[in-house]
Amino acid sequence: MAEIELNTKIFRKDNLDIVYSITGKKFLNGILHYKLKSENSEEIFLSEHAINDRFVTEAKHCEQPKNSVSRLFTKIIKNGYIIGKSNEK
Repeated sequence: MAEIELNTKIFRKDNLDIVYSITGKKFLNGILHYKLKSENSEEIFLSEHAINDRFVTEAKHCEQPKNSVSRLFTKIIKNGYIIGKSNEK
């Protein structure tokens, strides 16, 4: 993965609701580390390997197809689901 630019938003893969911003970069022991900051946390440093393993950038997040729940709900709506009533006609 290419080096991530400052002020880029990244999302945790296991919880896409948690957003971090890259606020700094630093080489520690020859490994690139990123300084991350979220709305409700203090700044932390994580290695580029941890970032690549656990996070996805905003660009990659937007490229991903919608999740299966959304597709399922779309199919239900297309088949005539009306809120508060059953699908039976």
